[in-house]
Amino acid sequence: EQDISERLTPEQRAFVARGRDYVRQMDELNAAIDDAAVSERITAIQDVVGRILARAEEEPAVIAGLDRLTAYYLPTTVKLLDAYDRLEEEPIQGENISSSRSEIEHTLEVLHSAFEKLFDDTYQDLSLDVSADISVLHAMLAQEGLTEGPFDVRP
Repeated sequence: EQDISERLTPEQRAFVARGRDYVRQMDELNAAIDDAAVSERITAIQDVVGRILARAEEEPAVIAGLDRLTAYYLPTTVKLLDAYDRLEEEPIQGENISSSRSEIEHTLEVLHSAFEKLFDDTYQDLSLDVSADISVLHAMLAQEGLTEGPFDVRP
């Protein structure tokens, strides 16, 4: 069987590589961030993004719908984590610092949910294909008299 990366176009490989680079940057920032709850959220985000990238390698057609992932969502996530890391290191945690940290913490929850939805969306075409196949199968089974069909009329 062909290596997965050999099936991808150079652009698709670049997309996956960019995504993996952002995950690596998140890993470095996660190691620097002390807050355990924030660290858990980062790990959860990395897991979902990893699944999205694995899905993109497995089914390159989904990459077309993921352009904002590496163009905006992941770089912004990394930027927010970098800001959080810097804020966390400040010796005096005043109102502005505390407020910014809190906003970032909430945004990480929002991002995690959004990335989960994005991952689920990568299965949309497969889901439609499965539904269509099942409908045709049921119709053929009913047509052959192998199941009760929706058009069966009882005397």
